[in-house]
This record gives sequence, structure tokens and C-alpha cells, in this order.
Amino acid sequence: MLRRLVIPALWLLMPGVGAQSVDLLADTAFQRGLQVKDRAGRLTEIRWDKQAAPPVWHTAQHHSKSSFADPAYQQLTARGFHFKDPWQLLRIHPDDVAADFVCGINGSAEFGGQWRAKGDPWPHLYLEQKISAPGGHLGQNAPSLAALARLDFAIALKLLHDQRPESSQRNIHTHAAQFLFFLTVQNLNRQSKGYGDYYWFGLNLYDDRKPLTTLYAAQDKGSAKKKGTDKFIYSPGLDAFTKQIVGKGDWVPVSGDLLPHILTGLRESWQRGYLADSHELADYKLGGAVLGWEVTGLNDVAIAGKGLRAEAILKPAGRP
Repeated sequence: MLRRLVIPALWLLMPGVGAQSVDLLADTAFQRGLQVKDRAGRLTEIRWDKQAAPPVWHTAQHHSKSSFADPAYQQLTARGFHFKDPWQLLRIHPDDVAADFVCGINGSAEFGGQWRAKGDPWPHLYLEQKISAPGGHLGQNAPSLAALARLDFAIALKLLHDQRPESSQRNIHTHAAQFLFFLTVQNLNRQSKGYGDYYWFGLNLYDDRKPLTTLYAAQDKGSAKKKGTDKFIYSPGLDAFTKQIVGKGDWVPVSGDLLPHILTGLRESWQRGYLADSHELADYKLGGAVLGWEVTGLNDVAIAGKGLRAEAILKPAGRP
């Protein structure tokens, strides 16, 4: 994994300077390619610009019948990558919509037209990247939460379609289509007893069950058929970041400062007994990011996105 040191190094070496910023997400224009896994679990790279730096984005297709590594459904273009099989689609810089990416899942095909039972696994389509060490593009130089004044997030989304059969078998507690953005808020101080522990902070950007998503705070529990992480999940409502409804099919800008919500989620984690080995803000960094679909119903869905950004604004040196 490429490790780069740009703005954080300047901030560390220049005490007394004003607040500076660092991009927490690399390659938000999706120019460097993708790392994908084939059906045997082997990593392979998909590159459309051979001169670009190595890919920082990984794909994950948990519990899916699809594999982006399948060459029968791949098409490389001068600007990106197109993939579509019966189960999932992923297009980087598509030709027919002004977007950085389009991704989707055909839940009916994934589930063979049968409504999922409670506890059964469901297909995912994730774009993921590591931010901090170990393995992240910022390495050890990623800023801690204690160093942040703000964390400005932005993305624009357009729902292209969401089609599902109407049926009395549909249960809104079991069957849904959700497009999510998540960060791991992780203890990455190697001297801390709680090193490696984390909670999930996320934005539910689209949920077919409600116009604007609301606060969700709970443990990530699994089942006998699908393992969970058992970590705490904290997801504030989307109304703090947009008043528009993604489900109407227009381009919707979603933006705002994530930091106060991340800190609220951290305090809630501590109050509920999670991350008990450290209550020091300086121990916690953003470990990694996940963007994509989870479809538990028979929805055939696709969404376009552009302008992804997560910019950490650092406190001026010497300021608590």
C-alpha cells in the first residue's frame, strides 16, 4: 500500500503556524484503479491508467454471487472501468452520467427471488480504503482526533433506480436497501492497552424505507449464518447534512462537519462500555473508510456519486 507524507509532515515540522488541512481519503477522483479479489480470494489490480500510482481503493463483495475480477463482464475504458453481471454493477467514470462512480446490486438476482429470512446473510458492494497505520495511505502521520478542529465531508449522490416487488412477505425490519459511508474510529496508539479497538461511525446516505435517515446507535451483532464485528455503531441522522431526499432521483449534495458527531459517538461508546481501555482523544484516529451498498431485500438498485471528500482541518499548533 502506498504511504505518502504531504501536509501532515508540514504541520508537524512547523509549530506555531495557523490551522492546516489534510485529505483523509486518497484518490477521491478514482484515477488510480482498484484492488479486487477473485473467487479464490486472491488480490488483483484493475488499472486503466498504467502511469498512475498503485490503487488505494479496495472492493469488497461480501455474500455476493458476483466478482469484479471476472473478465467476462469487465470493460476498460480510457478513463475508467465498467462492470456488470447479473448480480452487481460498478462503473468508474461512466460514459452516460456525469459521475465519478456508479454502483448497484440486483437483490432479486442475488437472493434468487426469495425473500431473505431473519439472520441470513446479504450481499454487500463496498469501496474501501485504509487511512492510518498499519497499512493506510497516511501511515503514522494521520492526525488524531485530538488534533482536529473540523472534519469536512462532502459527496453528491443521484439515485438512478430502486425497484422492488411489492409483497406481503416484505418486512421492513429484515428487507431494505441502504447506501452507506462508514469510518472506523480506532485506537491506534501502540502504547495503549486498547490498541486496535474501534467503533463504527457512519452516515446512512440512502435507505429505501425512509426519506431521510435518522439516528442509529447499536451493537453490530451477527447471527449463526453471518458473523458481526460486535463493535458499536453510531450513525447520526442525515438531516444534519442535507434537507433534500436522495430517493427522488435528483443530484443531492450531502456535506457537513463530521467531527462533533464522531465525538458524540465516541462518548456514547464509552458510556455503553465500549472502548473502555482508553478515554484519551489523542489515542484515536480514523482507521479506514467504507462506501457502498448493503441490500437485504429484493431491491434492484443503483446510485451515482461524485465529489467525495473528507478533509481534516487541524488545530493551530499549540492549541488544545
